[in-house]
Amino acid sequence: MIYVLYASILFILLIFKESVCERAKIERQSHFCIIMADLLSFFSIDLWLLFSPTGSFLSGICGILVYCYLNHNDKKKKNSARQKPLPPKGPSFSEFFPNGIKAENQLALIAKHGNIFTIPSPIPGIIPIQVVVNEPDIVKELCVRQANMYRNPSNFTTRSDIFANATRQVMGNSVTGLKGDEWHWRKKALIKEFHRNRLLSDDRGLLAVILKEGKSLCDELTKAADSNSPIEIDVLTTKAAAGVVLFFLFGRRITYDAQAMRQSAKDMIDILLLKLLNPFYNLAKHIPGTGAFKTEMRLKKAQKVFDDIAEKELDLLLEEYRGTKSVHPDRIDGSVIASLIANEPRFQSGGRESMIEEARVFINAGFDTTSHSLAFAMGMMAERPDLANQMAKQGMEIFGKDSSSCYDVERVKIALQQVPLVNNFFHESLRLYPLTPALTGECINEINIVSKDGSEYTLPKGTNTMFLNFPLQRQVHNPDKIRPDRWDALPSEQPFLHTFQTGAHTCPGKPLSILEARVLLLLVAMQFEFEFPNGVNNIQYDDTGILRPKNGMPLLVKKRKM
Repeated sequence: MIYVLYASILFILLIFKESVCERAKIERQSHFCIIMADLLSFFSIDLWLLFSPTGSFLSGICGILVYCYLNHNDKKKKNSARQKPLPPKGPSFSEFFPNGIKAENQLALIAKHGNIFTIPSPIPGIIPIQVVVNEPDIVKELCVRQANMYRNPSNFTTRSDIFANATRQVMGNSVTGLKGDEWHWRKKALIKEFHRNRLLSDDRGLLAVILKEGKSLCDELTKAADSNSPIEIDVLTTKAAAGVVLFFLFGRRITYDAQAMRQSAKDMIDILLLKLLNPFYNLAKHIPGTGAFKTEMRLKKAQKVFDDIAEKELDLLLEEYRGTKSVHPDRIDGSVIASLIANEPRFQSGGRESMIEEARVFINAGFDTTSHSLAFAMGMMAERPDLANQMAKQGMEIFGKDSSSCYDVERVKIALQQVPLVNNFFHESLRLYPLTPALTGECINEINIVSKDGSEYTLPKGTNTMFLNFPLQRQVHNPDKIRPDRWDALPSEQPFLHTFQTGAHTCPGKPLSILEARVLLLLVAMQFEFEFPNGVNNIQYDDTGILRPKNGMPLLVKKRKM
């Protein structure tokens, strides 16, 4: 053993020895002899010692190790020769995180460093390399073809281990923070619930509830118009969106505190970012008195707001399913949670806590992003009253001037087909104000990419990718101009929309969000006009991980003359 240990020490020293490194260009045959000679001279091993049993054994071991070392280097060089370089160097890690990825800084960052660039690791081997990708074709290549829905070969994921773990800690053990098989069955079960035909089914009653929430929203806007005072639009859209998603999940209308839900959703995203950006958070959270410890208390409080709703309804649904309690008189068949309980055994097998966590994520994700998108769209109506007038005109051609007729389910179904401007207008709001300003991914294996200018790069295994959605979704003519007609093009020619993510982890709630927004925007456009209050000339936002209207999107409301 002593000889093997001695030989290993020689091998380690060999790697660091300058005289060896200086001869790296020497041909392979002579390279071996020179390294061996260097070793012998370096350790003053006399020639006669080579012929002793000890010397012969030691020299043989050294020779084998040197041979293996050279072989390994040869393979490494060949692999390096085959590899393409990393994308060009961009800003430093400290310049990029956390302010560089903010929505308000993304366009300037891309203008300065180009569409693809590398953020070098500040601690190689511990913090991975970051590569920013701002080309839609490469984003789709990574998120769709390379990810391959987690089927073999799967070379890419939009859920790195760090992100997935942090998401599960904050949101819960749900489809949002899972990947692989556990993710697959949940996503498959959910897609059925969000199919357009299911959403519009009369038996399910979802469209009728959207109209009821729309009526409540319009009642509040009427009060605001009568007051002649600005109102925070985002508060109203939060209430409407939360009401819709709670019915969708549990099959009946539920009382809730919209303001508490709104604040809790913001707190949870803030805490998720802390966990992702602070490498010492998971250690500090166990130490009383630290900021992380206090933040964990805030997280539990935020989770409780959603869990108080989810626990009560879940327990009722479980009892109704088992027959130990009669079905609630207000409940309509076909809710998402009831369907998962009845049709997906794995949903129940995780236990009550797991089901509550899944419901928590559904509630949070189901209202938070939709409410903000609606508020941005209404802000855009203040910016472009001409387009708001066109939406109102298209709606009136179907409903007439009697506003009560716009709450009829069958006539609304017709309007959804015949008022394309509302759909296009909402898609423009999603394009201009992506609810998730930045999304990430990770290379599971080495991936080669080609940019649109023909440059070839290699993303090594373990590379983190950053997708900055503000510049990604603005790669069109006059990118900051509100132009709903962009969405009249064929799907392949429409602007790239990445706010719902692309590939395996595309948000399953996207169809619900778009349906809800189209109906509510149509109702609002037909009855109201918006203006910015004094001192405000355009839409303003805050990027706190989720893009939110600044100060709740205060707008002046006026009744539209029918």
